[in-house]
Amino acid sequence: MLASAGLALHRLGRLAAPASHVRVLYYHSISETPIRSSVSPRAFASQIEYLVQHGYQLLSLSDAIAALRAGHAPTAPTAVITLDDGFQDNYEQALPVLTRYGIPATVFLTVAYIGTDRLPTLTRTDFMPHPLDWEEVKEMGMRGVEFGSHTLTHPMLSRVPNDVARREIAESKQVLEERLGSPVELFCYPRGDFNADVKRLVREAGYRFACSTLPGVNDRRTDVFALRRTYISRRDSIDEFGKKMAGAYDLLQRGAILWNRLRSR
Repeated sequence: MLASAGLALHRLGRLAAPASHVRVLYYHSISETPIRSSVSPRAFASQIEYLVQHGYQLLSLSDAIAALRAGHAPTAPTAVITLDDGFQDNYEQALPVLTRYGIPATVFLTVAYIGTDRLPTLTRTDFMPHPLDWEEVKEMGMRGVEFGSHTLTHPMLSRVPNDVARREIAESKQVLEERLGSPVELFCYPRGDFNADVKRLVREAGYRFACSTLPGVNDRRTDVFALRRTYISRRDSIDEFGKKMAGAYDLLQRGAILWNRLRSR
């Protein structure tokens, strides 16, 4: 039933979707690890190839959103590749694919874990991935990857005291700027968790844009501190990936979010 509804929305989406929008995709681990938030290297390569073959303009997040804000409507369907947390396999598996096609990407780093032997950002506890180290971050930057902050330690920001949230948001930016030698203007809310206070702290820290996990596309009216993204999981076949790109599941995902909020009251 869900697949039928998705297919119907897919067909409607191709007629109703606005021409001037940007779809931001978000990934986590690019590996064979059997967790929902991983995508196999083979599937990742197939998805990038799909975007290239279907004429997508692939931009960095900062370039894509800045163009929308400046009123420069995309002349082709536009997509952005983002990767959350800072898994070492982003360097080992994703970077070669991105380099092969000359595609930029944006990686949101959980800063306190860079260069350590553990990246405890997943809800599953029997798998502990390795994070990037600073040399890998540097090389990725030289090969077309831009970086944003995903806080210091990946807390749910709306559930910690404001002073803790402020430190996670501001100090991660400071560390990244010192290490990278350039301004860091992009932020991503861990697990998509934010409220009005958290958005204010992100703005006050000097970020220009912030990514959520809200589904859908972005246009010039989108709140730049609640940018929408499309989640890609290991269960997505190339056919399902194509439907996601067309917006087939945007309304379904929004309905699921609303339902969960109503149930939690």
